[in-house]
Amino acid sequence: MKRNQQVNEITSQRANINCTLSIVNCKLFSLLSLAIILLSPTSVFAQKDIELNIDVPEKWQIDSIYLTNNITHYDWWSRFNDPMLDSLINVALTNNHNLQSIEAALDKSELVYQQSKSNFYPSLSLDAQYNLSESSLNYYEETSSDANRTNGYLNAGLNASWEIDVFGKNRNNVKSNRSTYLANEANYQNAIMNLCAQVATTYFNLRSYQQQLIVANQNIESEKNILDITIARYESGLGTQLDVSQAKSVYYNTLATIPRLDAYITQCVNQLAILLGTYPSTLKDSFDDASELPSIRHIVNVGIPADVIRNRPDVRQAEYLIESQAALIGAAKADYYPKFTINGSFGFLSHDIDKFLDNESRMFSFTPTLTWNLFSGLQTRKNVKIAEIALTESIDNYNNVILNAIQEVETEMSNYANALKTIEMGQQVVEQGNKTLELSIDLYKRGLGTFTNVLDAQRTVLSDQNYLVSAWNSALLSLVRLYTALGGNWE
Repeated sequence: MKRNQQVNEITSQRANINCTLSIVNCKLFSLLSLAIILLSPTSVFAQKDIELNIDVPEKWQIDSIYLTNNITHYDWWSRFNDPMLDSLINVALTNNHNLQSIEAALDKSELVYQQSKSNFYPSLSLDAQYNLSESSLNYYEETSSDANRTNGYLNAGLNASWEIDVFGKNRNNVKSNRSTYLANEANYQNAIMNLCAQVATTYFNLRSYQQQLIVANQNIESEKNILDITIARYESGLGTQLDVSQAKSVYYNTLATIPRLDAYITQCVNQLAILLGTYPSTLKDSFDDASELPSIRHIVNVGIPADVIRNRPDVRQAEYLIESQAALIGAAKADYYPKFTINGSFGFLSHDIDKFLDNESRMFSFTPTLTWNLFSGLQTRKNVKIAEIALTESIDNYNNVILNAIQEVETEMSNYANALKTIEMGQQVVEQGNKTLELSIDLYKRGLGTFTNVLDAQRTVLSDQNYLVSAWNSALLSLVRLYTALGGNWE
């Protein structure tokens, strides 16, 4: 009983002392806090936003085939009017594993951003314990007895701690995490745009190889007919063995291109399978039948350079990263100044559980705390310097992204316009090549021309037809790259 009374007296004294000290500390804390806030520069509280003024050209060096209204190429791949391409892109957007990984990283960065906002609020915990102890009778043999060797008490209470964000460290960290999340979101949008471009590019390459395969088979049939003519003329004494050998050489040379084209087609199917997140065996039957390449005549609205800067996700990503680094400078500078923390607790302590909730068992504490790191080996200054260098790197990266964006659009606009001109001339070349072959064969049959003219015409026709298919495909790929360079403008 005597020990219980002593414990209660000590508890009461501690409560009175804590209350007195808390009042004194609170006053000192308030006065010191006010003095520091008044003497501190306001720029510390929150890092100022960085204003980026980038000079971009007012207009493009454009051809007359382009429009300069607002960019509105939503779902640009649908403008090729190819249901197969639409289907492949939809599957890729759903199943591509790389895109799913980037999406998971985006979700993680959002959680980091939401988690950082919890530092604005106090932390609250509940503690409860029961302590039972027994003292040594031999050690206290003169003062102790079996009756009071055992001692136990119950303690339970709430503990709270709150760091007041006077100098903006938490605010700037939250702002940095938010900007990082938005940068990851822009990166996700960029990944979607690039995935669509990869699928379209691979698909058009596949269709191009299939068209080249058709051209090869058509020429093989034509060359077989010419070979039969040379054999007939040789057997009738009107031709030579050299004519037959040369005709066979051209025929077998074209025939040898078939396996190479088949290999290219298989390679494209395999690449599509990876982009679609599946195995090649599931796609092979989908491309047994060759289809014509889509139309290359598109009315492309390129807007103005400023539209591209607003539209491209990689530009937005670079801009958000600058905002993130700028906020980290503010967070680093906040370490120059003290931290203000309020700790408090409220609970009950009693040996007798029946009296646990009595006023005599109540205890509390209120402890405002100021912590100021006066020296840390210049660590804070170095951290600020590191953050400033990282900001400079982000700005340089942003400037480089802007230059690349303008350059990519200008390049692909030129490539597409020149590809159309190449196709127009290439169609004329193929038409004249076919006429030359017909005339040379006719003259050879009548004995008025040499077989050399036929050989030259055969090689030229095959080369020109393949070149026209490649030029058509180049125009399609230039369109894909142009839509991508303009930002895709996906919804």
